Amino acid sequence: MSAEQQDPAEVAQAIEEAIAQLGGRRISLVVTGSLSAAYLPYWLNYLRDLRERPDLRVILTRSATTMVSRQVVTALLRAPVMIDSWDEAAPGHATHVELAETTDAFLVHPCTFSYLGRLAAGLADTPAQLAIQCSTAPLVVCPALPPGTLESAAYRRHLATLADRDALTVLPPVPGISSATGRREGLPPAPFPMALAAVAGLLADRDG
Repeated sequence: MSAEQQDPAEVAQAIEEAIAQLGGRRISLVVTGSLSAAYLPYWLNYLRDLRERPDLRVILTRSATTMVSRQVVTALLRAPVMIDSWDEAAPGHATHVELAETTDAFLVHPCTFSYLGRLAAGLADTPAQLAIQCSTAPLVVCPALPPGTLESAAYRRHLATLADRDALTVLPPVPGISSATGRREGLPPAPFPMALAAVAGLLADRDG
C-alpha cells in the first residue's frame, strides 16, 4: 500500500504508538529561529494529552526566542527552558557535558538552513551544538527551508556530510505555503509527531 493509500487514522495511531515508546526517555529538543518555532506551544499541548510521552528538555536558540517566548514554553513544559548560549550557563558549569551525558536522543525541530550548515561543518560555538558534536546519542534533524533550497548545492553537501554520522535521520521538509511569497513553495519542517516517531525508531535500532 502506498503512502497515499494509507488510512490517515491508522497513520496517526502508528505515530502515537511509536511516540509511546519514548515514555520516560530524555529527549533534548533544540528549537532554532525558523518561523515554524511559533508552533512549539501547540506541540507541547499535544504531548500533554498523550498517556506515554518523553521527558522533553527544550533548548531555544537566541533567534528562536524571537519566534516563541521562553516564558510561554516554560509554562507549558512545566520545567526550565534553556537558552543555547554560553552567556546563560552557570559559571564553572559544563552545560555541554551535562547535555551530552543526560540525553537519550537529540531532536532539532525546526532546523534552519544556517543551523543545518553549522551541524554539517562541525561547529560547536553553543552548548547544544557542542553537546551534539560530542555525543553518540541518536539525532533527528528537521530542516525548515526557504523556497529553492532543496535544489542548492550547499544543501546537498550538508546532507552528504551529515550522512557520515551514525544514528542520524534528516527528515525532509514538507510542501507548504511560503510566508514570504504566499505561494505553495515553502518548505516547513516535517510534523513534530513524525519527528518524535523517527527518534523512537533510532532509539529502537540502537537498543536492539
